[in-house]
Amino acid sequence: MKSRVFVSSVVEGFSEFREAARAGIEAVGGEPLLVNEDFPSLATSSRNACLDAVDSCDYLISIVGQRGGWEAPGGKLVVEEEYEHAVTRKMPVLVFLQDVERDALAVRFATRLSDYVDGVFRRTFSTPQELRREIEAALQPLLIEAPTNPTMTHDRPNYFEDPYTVQGITLSRFVLMPERREEVLDPVRLGSEQFRRRVNEIGHSSEVQLLTYELPKKSEIVGNDLVITQTSGNGRHGEGEHVRIRMTERGDIVIDANVTGRVTRGVPYSSVNMMCVAAEDIETVLKLCFAFAAGFYDDIDPYKRHQRFGYNVALNGLDYRMIVRNPQERASYPMSMRDRGPILAFDEARDASRADLRNPAAEIERIITRLTRQANR
Repeated sequence: MKSRVFVSSVVEGFSEFREAARAGIEAVGGEPLLVNEDFPSLATSSRNACLDAVDSCDYLISIVGQRGGWEAPGGKLVVEEEYEHAVTRKMPVLVFLQDVERDALAVRFATRLSDYVDGVFRRTFSTPQELRREIEAALQPLLIEAPTNPTMTHDRPNYFEDPYTVQGITLSRFVLMPERREEVLDPVRLGSEQFRRRVNEIGHSSEVQLLTYELPKKSEIVGNDLVITQTSGNGRHGEGEHVRIRMTERGDIVIDANVTGRVTRGVPYSSVNMMCVAAEDIETVLKLCFAFAAGFYDDIDPYKRHQRFGYNVALNGLDYRMIVRNPQERASYPMSMRDRGPILAFDEARDASRADLRNPAAEIERIITRLTRQANR
């Protein structure tokens, strides 16, 4: 996990220095964030884009050169608003002042930053090369590498100990947790009706389709978590699309969804429906889960503070069923006589990036391979 560092400075005529800052941050293992250079067109104001981007970072670097730059409507410089926002968020700020003559706005801001009591200790530079060296020296002791493998047990509940069950059907449990261990959703927002509606909108959206408008749902706060449950309308033969979504303040997502009963092959009570779990049906459910996670984090974290996750998948209620690809009706099927609890795809959580959430084909193939080996042995 890399620490994110916001680079705050004027943009026009300062590109060499901004790129030097980027290089210095990357050289010590940080992830630089330069809004003008790195962000695409966004459906938000420039001011909100900048301040929200500050929110997504761990450190702010304020670089003051010759010009103070643009003034915001309130009379403060844009870079001054970014600085104040970081201070309000109790974010460490590193200040670098170029050794040049400044215009009046830049002098005012540099004077504020340099105040003996209320300012911060700063370093000076002249060239882009000097700026890079100063940034490397300042950040090096601050950026501590996080563990390379996310864990699902450190200060987190074991979500695979309490399976959600629906009689007669097999369900998958998909668990995804952001690598950064911090509050992602404040409890007021998590419990609000607006947030519940937004989660439902994401689940129902055409890009996700984890939830369907045709089936009833119940939303409730269980402990400190939001739980949304979709149940089958009639429940006959274990059919329907059972879904249970659990959201936590730490940004953990737990999704239970049935992998049997979604597709009826032949008549409802045929052996192919009773003795098998189709690999294709597991794949379908996993695609829905990854799509929901991607849509959710795109919605709540558009500036991508959370970029790495740990995830795992389990099958619950497998009973005697075997996992079969393209199952066909036949006289008999092999069956497992072992007493089986939840079957986990992986012994430890696997890494997943935001890109993996959007394009999970390789991860899903790995999950199916692991689950099939364990279920059919």
